[in-house]
Amino acid sequence: MVEALQEDGRPDPDLTVTIDLLRSAQKGDKEALNRLLERYYERVRSIVRLRLGSRLRQRVESSDILQETFIAAVESFDHFELRDEASFINWLAKIAERQVLAAADHHNAQKRNPSREVSLHRDDENSDLRIDPVASGLLPPDQLANREQTAMVEACIATLPEAYRELIILRNYAGASWDVVAAQTQRPSAAAARMMHAKAIVELGKAVRRTMKS
Repeated sequence: MVEALQEDGRPDPDLTVTIDLLRSAQKGDKEALNRLLERYYERVRSIVRLRLGSRLRQRVESSDILQETFIAAVESFDHFELRDEASFINWLAKIAERQVLAAADHHNAQKRNPSREVSLHRDDENSDLRIDPVASGLLPPDQLANREQTAMVEACIATLPEAYRELIILRNYAGASWDVVAAQTQRPSAAAARMMHAKAIVELGKAVRRTMKS
């Protein structure tokens, strides 16, 4: 049984809710699956958008991809080591990224019009999932006023070097601890990861100011 604990050893209420929803969804509870979608949709969507870029995003339907992602996660959850909420969010994003790439490969193989969207809708008992979450802003929790600002900052993040992008994704989107950020980005320590992240934020600020002036 997975124990949802915080770094100080106390129970993590958010992760406990997530585990309960996953277990219910595994038993066929569609409402639990919908609640998972509403809970994580926006953060996972943002991570996928930032990692894969605009060209792929224009060629796939994000709602279908995210629906498939959560169904796949529920089906394979027993094989995933759930350490904290950040690891869960990053795992969901990785599943989504694989599905986006698979959709793009299928798209290329079929030689479809690049302007068409690729639908990955599943014709099964999960097909009536509701996917209409309210935008939560770019950097969770809501730190930006509206979708226009979100789009602008995402565009600025996309211009950063990959190492900077990944630091921001892991820390600001997935909410990973500094130890996890260091491990995922191959930094020698949490302190080193924190320092590099600070540089990434400085560069992001410069990019945002340039965009606002243009």
